[in-house]
Amino acid sequence: MEHKTDGYEQQFRNLWQNMKEETHSPEFKCDFAARFVVIWTLLSRIPLPRSLWPKEIPEGHRCLSLAPLAGGLLGVISGFAVMLPYLMGINDLASAWIGAAVYFLIGWALHLDGWGDLWDGIGSGRCGDELREVMKDSRLGSYGGASIVIAFGLWTSLVSSIPPMYRLSACVTSAAAARFAECVAAYVGKYPWEHGMAKGWVDSFTKYDLFTAFVCLAPFLIFSIFHYVLCVFLSALTAVAIAAHMNKRLSGVNGDVMGACAVAAELVSMAVWAM
Repeated sequence: MEHKTDGYEQQFRNLWQNMKEETHSPEFKCDFAARFVVIWTLLSRIPLPRSLWPKEIPEGHRCLSLAPLAGGLLGVISGFAVMLPYLMGINDLASAWIGAAVYFLIGWALHLDGWGDLWDGIGSGRCGDELREVMKDSRLGSYGGASIVIAFGLWTSLVSSIPPMYRLSACVTSAAAARFAECVAAYVGKYPWEHGMAKGWVDSFTKYDLFTAFVCLAPFLIFSIFHYVLCVFLSALTAVAIAAHMNKRLSGVNGDVMGACAVAAELVSMAVWAM
């Protein structure tokens, strides 16, 4: 046990040393900005000026490691979208639905797409390439449609049951933890096919990328400590469980699975705040 502990400590020191070297390099600011622009553009529908778009696109796995940061910022927007109607006198549930609508429009739709596709696949009872065909079908089946209704229903019900003073914090921390879950899924999973949009994001995702994603959670600690830590822990467990299952069922983790992990983790995190 002592040797294992020593090994973990050494790994942590190595990861921290790598981060110190990266952040102190002259290229860090430009590289960080380029990676953030890419992941923000992928996860969000809020446009950024074309002048910010990098001339050379960074590697996908390095962009994905900043997903918790982008997620937390999206959570700030959805949190205010929940709070403002409430402060104007609109009831709890209606305010939550307004926030859900804004969240959907600014980026949650991407993850809900993967969530619906995954449930269509699971509902088919198939595995491997046959499961892939179902998940890649552009038509939404009954399982996928019902899963999206359930996701919206749970999100709004949970948010409306959270005390008003904590709703902004819940939206921010849950959104950040959900995107961290995507990173965990990419680390635990393997890409199931030789070609695909998410291949470079999943197959190349390293322990250092996961460490970077974990560090990107830190800015949102100002919203909470206990609840946030619990949200991150349970989100990671959710992602591990889904990714491990899909490694067996689909032979790996693709973009749909990562999106589904984000939705599931966010619902789990909201439940933490609602308890």
